[in-house]
Amino acid sequence: MKNILYIIIAHIALMHQSLAADDNVLWIDNNRLRTGDVWLDDIPNAIRSLIDFFMWIAGTISVIFIIIGAYKILFWSLQQDKTKGRDTIIMALWGFALAALAWFIIKIILANFG
Repeated sequence: MKNILYIIIAHIALMHQSLAADDNVLWIDNNRLRTGDVWLDDIPNAIRSLIDFFMWIAGTISVIFIIIGAYKILFWSLQQDKTKGRDTIIMALWGFALAALAWFIIKIILANFG
């Protein structure tokens, strides 16, 4: 369990470094943000980048819960606990499928309006 927490912290640190290394935030140049030179055309790009970030979060959480469900199945000896592990994995997959469907729908809407 401690290793999982280390992996999560490493992913968050890498994500923070990649955001800090970029020249822009939310697909908008930092110089334009500082001067207030932001237009309505920039809103779809900002929404796209936020949705991609939240999809990354949803994927990470679902993988964590799949790992937790696998640990429940492998290391817990009672039959009821094994079904709890299976249910955890199934719910994690359903949650990721729902997040992916929402991502797909929003991408289609933004492609038609952006």
